[in-house]
Amino acid sequence: MKTKFKIVFTLIISMQLLSCVNDSDLNVKENNVLSQDNINPEQLVIAAYSALDYRYNTGEFRDLWPFDHAPSNWATSDIRCGDAYKGGGGTGDNPGGGMHQLETHDLFPSSENAYNVWRAIYFGIKRVDSALRAINTIDETKFPNKKERIGELKVLRAHFYFEAIKNFGSIVWYDENTPANQINQIANNFDSGFMWSKVEGDLKDAIALLPDSQTELGRINKVVAYAYLCKAQVFQKKWPEAIISANYVINSGKYGLVTDLEKLYSIPGYGNRENIFAIQYSINDGSQYGNLNFGNLLNAPDSPGDDIKNPYLNGDDFDKPSQNLVNAYKVGADGLPLIDSYNNANVTATDLVDPRLDHEIGRTGITWKDWAARPQQADWNRDPATYGSFLVKKNVISPNSNGLASNPTGFPWALGNLDFPIIKYSDLLLWKAEALIEGNSNVSGGVAIINEIRNRAKNSPYVKDFNKPSQNAANYLINLYPLSLSQDVARKALRMERRLELANEGHGFYDLVRWGIAEQYCNAYIQVEKTRRTYLQSASLQAHEQYLPIPQIEIDASAGVYKQRTGY
Repeated sequence: MKTKFKIVFTLIISMQLLSCVNDSDLNVKENNVLSQDNINPEQLVIAAYSALDYRYNTGEFRDLWPFDHAPSNWATSDIRCGDAYKGGGGTGDNPGGGMHQLETHDLFPSSENAYNVWRAIYFGIKRVDSALRAINTIDETKFPNKKERIGELKVLRAHFYFEAIKNFGSIVWYDENTPANQINQIANNFDSGFMWSKVEGDLKDAIALLPDSQTELGRINKVVAYAYLCKAQVFQKKWPEAIISANYVINSGKYGLVTDLEKLYSIPGYGNRENIFAIQYSINDGSQYGNLNFGNLLNAPDSPGDDIKNPYLNGDDFDKPSQNLVNAYKVGADGLPLIDSYNNANVTATDLVDPRLDHEIGRTGITWKDWAARPQQADWNRDPATYGSFLVKKNVISPNSNGLASNPTGFPWALGNLDFPIIKYSDLLLWKAEALIEGNSNVSGGVAIINEIRNRAKNSPYVKDFNKPSQNAANYLINLYPLSLSQDVARKALRMERRLELANEGHGFYDLVRWGIAEQYCNAYIQVEKTRRTYLQSASLQAHEQYLPIPQIEIDASAGVYKQRTGY
């Protein structure tokens, strides 16, 4: 059973949340409120699932259109780790007001972007809490699915708190047992041991409650809970435990690598087997545009003059892959990454490159997915002088996906019911490889898993030349690592492979932080990249900027209960 949640009435359900108990946005308010007194518990569970897309019916623009705080984390990860530039119509084009400052690491406590991330996370936590409080009052004889639904909700709560930890490093923890009148008295806790124990506790509770499979498509099951537990253990460097959790998922046989990368990133439903846990989007569901990935709405290519020969007719051109990322796909004559020297010079048309480059990143003159009208054009970029000419190609729906996009020839541009993965099978495999390498228990076994990922890329159909479709679009070459790598070299190979395989999926910055190299890496990136992008001249990452600031508006509303991270 897949872990996507098939919801055709998400917009209706997204109105369902209990009223708040105080004025803090920790206890968020929504219009058209429904409560456990006038809704059945199954609907409250669905409302908690629907919170994954960060869209809420509050009547505020930012809560219906999460452009600057997408659940894909493109603004809080991709553009902060050097995998992408902000993009758009110049440095002054700032959804949320401070996105340029995210890219330059010039963060500030009044940042609307940080506040919107905080709001989105605690909207989700509140929905989970509402559902758990209601379900706990119902006798199991009257609600036969009670145990399973509690398990699902605990995985969802672990996900939202995980996002709070990754982004803020400090959370306000409360659960269904916390008296409502005490929630606004809870301090944000910087104790990482406490925070992780709560996340792990929820996931282990869920594992005990959930079956391996559920009868309804998309509901979280025990295997998903183990996958998320593996992620939490990797973030804590619990290597033996992470291996056990990963093995449970692998041995379940429910998930695996699909064979065609182009379809994985383009065709709705094709990635079902690979997406262990994904946000599912819908069309033709009775809502105005469909319940689409509005958090990534800004990231489609531009289309000057709305020319019908262009694939999406329009777009805002944000989240643009960086030159550094494109260079990372260069390989040597052995078909292996140039881990230490890839950025010494920019990619040229004659360079050998990993075939994943043109599946994941759009380059001028190269075939765009299955679009037959023309290859990628230079004028698909809004501000190439500032941000270059590379386009985010990954996880953008095929322009020929008939019936799968809400409006393929107009607003909302490149959006459709293409799911966005939170946990992919390839991600889980690389967690296990990392645990084997870092734990030094089986380095060659870790390298073998890296090779499994690379072998999929090697055997996946390559992007073809637009004018000569019998030929490849570039000089593609990819080969496997020898299994005899030392631990140090294997570690470098693992980290590079995570970047190549998962680029622009919202993981990069958080990986750098958990590896303890964010300052060193980002500042080294900026030193070179500022020679290519002048707006980075004064950029730098300081230690405290590895986490978003606690929103000042929340600190003020808490009357001093919440504390800011030192440095802000």
